[in-house]
Amino acid sequence: MNILLSLFVAAAMVPAWMFFGSEAVLQGTKAAPRPKGVPMFEVDPSWPKTKPDNWVWGQADVLGINADVRDNHVWVTTRGQIAEFDPSGNLLQVWSARGEGNKWSTIHGLFLDRNNFIWTTGREQHQVLKWTRDGKLVMAIGKFNETAGSNDPEKMGRPAEVYVAPDTNEVFVADGYTNRRVVVFDGQTGKYLRHWGAYGKPPDDAARNRLEASDSTPPPQYNIPHGITGSRDGLIYLADRTNSRVQVFKRNGEFVKECVTRTGSGGAFSVALSHDPEQEFVYVPDGTQHRIWIIRRSSMEVVGQFAHEGRGPGELGRPHNITVDGLGNVYVAEADPGRRAQKFTFKGWGAQ
Repeated sequence: MNILLSLFVAAAMVPAWMFFGSEAVLQGTKAAPRPKGVPMFEVDPSWPKTKPDNWVWGQADVLGINADVRDNHVWVTTRGQIAEFDPSGNLLQVWSARGEGNKWSTIHGLFLDRNNFIWTTGREQHQVLKWTRDGKLVMAIGKFNETAGSNDPEKMGRPAEVYVAPDTNEVFVADGYTNRRVVVFDGQTGKYLRHWGAYGKPPDDAARNRLEASDSTPPPQYNIPHGITGSRDGLIYLADRTNSRVQVFKRNGEFVKECVTRTGSGGAFSVALSHDPEQEFVYVPDGTQHRIWIIRRSSMEVVGQFAHEGRGPGELGRPHNITVDGLGNVYVAEADPGRRAQKFTFKGWGAQ
């Protein structure tokens, strides 16, 4: 039985005129579309229908998840294995991304690009990995088992997640658990292109990056830049996990704006965008308070949330990564203690 999730809409909603203030004064022009109501979801406790034989939810962290918006197939990684499911949740294939002799110990991120390559990270060995759809290694970016700080062009520091721009084939990496930056590579050659830290400035590994009780503004450096994605209009969204914020950039690293999901740490583990043409909403897992924040993209303000802590269907235990398919359904990968993947079916747009 499906469990309908309660959707909490933020009390202080931003008035519509703030988004479309020009509509009241420009006569004879086409009215801008009204903003959508906050999206609603219902858990699908039957997903996935089949799993690899050695996958038992609750026994290992599920660290990566990605949905292909073209065919609505969903890719999940746990125990270093990557599995592909069809839109109904049937298992299609599973293969190991650890390499010969389990070369890469922790397979972390997951992204399927427009050229049908799977990207992930060998986190502890400081590399980004490119695979064919059926599990053949094409390229490893970064120096194996070598790291040299946030301003080194060739060496990464425990990279977390990957996004590949469909038009330029640029690889944007949230780098990561050790480093404090976004770093960009060419998806064909692996060549270093550029990098930046918080607010688009050069990262400084010696500067303070942690939230403190006295902070009235977020720290000037990242503290685990963890989740990353891009929008159809060419912006990059970076989830600064421990500092509970999402920062928005142009692809050249120019800072645009940010959203702090809440006070305190651990409030922004990953980031995904809604499926509508305008991609009006941003979804951000809170791995500490075990919920999903809903942010209106135009204002970068929290307008709702869904789910809460627990082990039942529709409840969350450390939501770690998030993705959206072409139908608007949300998929969440949970680390410890949840250790599973869940599907939340899109049920339409709620009240504004």
